[in-house]
Amino acid sequence: MLLNKKVILLMTVLFLFQLSCHSQNKDIKFVDFITETSGKVDFGKTDVSAYTPEIRENMKKLYEDKFGMFVHWGPYAQLEGMWKGEKVSAEWIMKRGPISIQDYEREAAGKFKPEKFNANDWIDIAENAGMKFIVLTAKHHDGFAMYKSAHSYNLVDFAGFGRDIFKELSAACAKRDMNLGFYYSQSQDWHEKGGVGNDWDFDGVLKPQEDFDDYFTHKVAMQVEELSKNYGDIFMVWFDTPIQMDDDKCQLLMDIVKENQPGALVNSRLGNGFGHFDVSIDNGKTPSVSTATWLPDLKVPWQTHESVTVGGWGYTKFGGDIDRSASYSDFIYSFCRIVGNGGVYLLNVAPRPDGTIPQSQANSLRAIGEWLEVNGEAIYGADPSPLKFPPYAITSKPGNIYLHLQDLVQTQIELNGILSKVQKAYCLADKSQQSLRFKQEKDILNISVPEELHQPKVTVVVLEIEDEVAKVIDETLQQEEDGSIKMPVSKCEFAIRRISYDYEKLVTHRWGENIKQGLIWTVNVKQPGSFKVISEDSGDEGFVYNLISGKDILELNAKGHIGKLTKKEQEGRLFLDKGMHQIKVYPKVPTSKATKHNYQFKGLELILTK
Repeated sequence: MLLNKKVILLMTVLFLFQLSCHSQNKDIKFVDFITETSGKVDFGKTDVSAYTPEIRENMKKLYEDKFGMFVHWGPYAQLEGMWKGEKVSAEWIMKRGPISIQDYEREAAGKFKPEKFNANDWIDIAENAGMKFIVLTAKHHDGFAMYKSAHSYNLVDFAGFGRDIFKELSAACAKRDMNLGFYYSQSQDWHEKGGVGNDWDFDGVLKPQEDFDDYFTHKVAMQVEELSKNYGDIFMVWFDTPIQMDDDKCQLLMDIVKENQPGALVNSRLGNGFGHFDVSIDNGKTPSVSTATWLPDLKVPWQTHESVTVGGWGYTKFGGDIDRSASYSDFIYSFCRIVGNGGVYLLNVAPRPDGTIPQSQANSLRAIGEWLEVNGEAIYGADPSPLKFPPYAITSKPGNIYLHLQDLVQTQIELNGILSKVQKAYCLADKSQQSLRFKQEKDILNISVPEELHQPKVTVVVLEIEDEVAKVIDETLQQEEDGSIKMPVSKCEFAIRRISYDYEKLVTHRWGENIKQGLIWTVNVKQPGSFKVISEDSGDEGFVYNLISGKDILELNAKGHIGKLTKKEQEGRLFLDKGMHQIKVYPKVPTSKATKHNYQFKGLELILTK
């Protein structure tokens, strides 16, 4: 056990060194540098007994609702991303400045007085977007509480604002049947000596255990108690970056929330495998449908999040007011893909220092709401695609399959893999449900969609099928006739959610930063033998990873030219018997090269040699 803790600590230190290097970079393109996780298990440690009737009710609600508003708002908005005349960052500006506690208190926290905040205005924007819940940052990494806390560093006492905006939002949400949750940074706190992260005012990023314990007891536990006790019904508690968190601390926060809010859902970023639902990397995308978090009698979705702002999650003068109308189609289609792959979408807004949400951000959300008013049937309460590796966004309900087609131009669309007989096809936006012409031969379906039925942004085609649950082809990867086995990332499953995928380039995004970032393929070997391994990635010899099949481990090297996607033959051979195999790759050690050079991995090919 002691050895495991030492390994985890070493991994964390390596990660934080990486984070520190990025902090000096001032590159505002990147937002969340943390893919490292804590503990042996990322999600699933929470016992099934924790899914009480109250938790199950809210989990069903989350699965049904699919869509919520994330709100990143705090004193960092006051700085608008600028420090000493330079563009620095949004919500991470205090660290990336770096800005001393004294300066941050004076220039950000002390001046933060959001006089134009109106809870009902926020709820209007959320409702117009089709969102069903709101999650507000109650305390971000800067350590500032956005409510009246017993800890003096808060909006009411320190800033002298005189209003508890969280209480106002809670009351307004209760009146309007809008579920409310709060975000809380439990480990990182750049204002406190014992909080993780501040190495410019204090010694070191990681803290002596006694200092962290003191911070956790007298600030974290106390504030989670306040938030879960004093603000009405809480739908969700969204923790973040669990550095230095151990099992006891995670369990204590779970217990505090359960005691005061029996139905409040806790996310997996609490740490060490705890939580009721799993959360991906920021903007996390996956090549495959994932229902791994489901219980036998309860659908437990995973969740990911994105922001309508540019260059950060908090407000900046250079990224908070940009017109994103050209991206509306992408926002909607991203939402469709997340739901189609088993997820829930949390879309972030960044209010100005005065408490108003910029019209440009509201417009982005409203565009989604307008689409949902027509096509919501394909999203709310929908199940994932019946195909594990859908060619595009697909959702389903009993007896129905919904095809989500972005910026549709062609009049002929094709879908391979559905075996259930299609009885009717029509466009969801067509109130008359005019039947579309289609041809179905075995697992190949071709549908004619007249141009006049094409919708702006995303067209949804409904397939009515004879089965309640669609029958589909076997999607197990098959060995080619020449004996080769192709294992593209597009046909893999993720071992953990702290990784992402690029649908256009068909490559991983931010793989290699965490040794638990497994990529998993299921293959059917008909011609056994010895295989040489061909990899395709954009790294060099600085990145090493393991190929695992059963008890066999083959060390692979990303040798090549950094930044250029190339194929390369690996040393060694992999022997596979006839039959089904689960083949995995895992980073051997976290590597700064993977992030610094935007490492991309496209997949492997196994070539039969004998």
